[in-house]
Amino acid sequence: MYQILSYPIKEAQPTWPGNPTFRLEPCKSIAKGDKANTCTIHLFNHYGTHLDGPMHFYGDGISLDQVPFDRFFFQKPLVLDIPKGPGEKLMPQDLLPFKEDVETADLLLIRTGFWKYRTEQPDVYESNGPAVSSELARYLQEQMGHLKAVALDFVSLASYSDTADGDLAHQTMLGMYHNRFICIIEDVNMRGIPSGFLKRAAAIPLIIEGIDSSPVTMWAEY
Repeated sequence: MYQILSYPIKEAQPTWPGNPTFRLEPCKSIAKGDKANTCTIHLFNHYGTHLDGPMHFYGDGISLDQVPFDRFFFQKPLVLDIPKGPGEKLMPQDLLPFKEDVETADLLLIRTGFWKYRTEQPDVYESNGPAVSSELARYLQEQMGHLKAVALDFVSLASYSDTADGDLAHQTMLGMYHNRFICIIEDVNMRGIPSGFLKRAAAIPLIIEGIDSSPVTMWAEY
């Protein structure tokens, strides 16, 4: 079975506080007498389900269009259920019960259950989400060098309630302090997919030259 893990891009969805969002501007309309329907998409590149590339928090990192295309496809995606509430951080010890599986995975999908806040309390989803701690980011870089990406069911790797540690976590994951990078996929809809290993997954960004990050169409098969 295939399942789309990207949220539909539409107006008025939760996002990092203060960020631009999305607007669809009609250009031509059959209903108004034109021969075709066309539109202009005004879309912030960190809105909705999106992938952070190396250049996002690391000035010397490569742009997303330079990331090898096979980095967006995953043959050993692993779903981990690690419940977290508002403002709580994911720490290295949270992965210890799953260590043997994590050591063979190429994508970690960390499901905290916080996705429920996206519709029930969007203000909390935006302003006080869970976070990947800088300690966990460093652990993944130093101990799990096979990982291509980490996907999260909350708005950002960082929490708006602790941006200093969130900045460091981003920098660490995206390669500022190591000779490799782990991509970050944020605001992922993991509702309904099983825990454990999935058959495969992919997160395909828009290929825009010179961009740091991009919305993705993400899917999984299980």
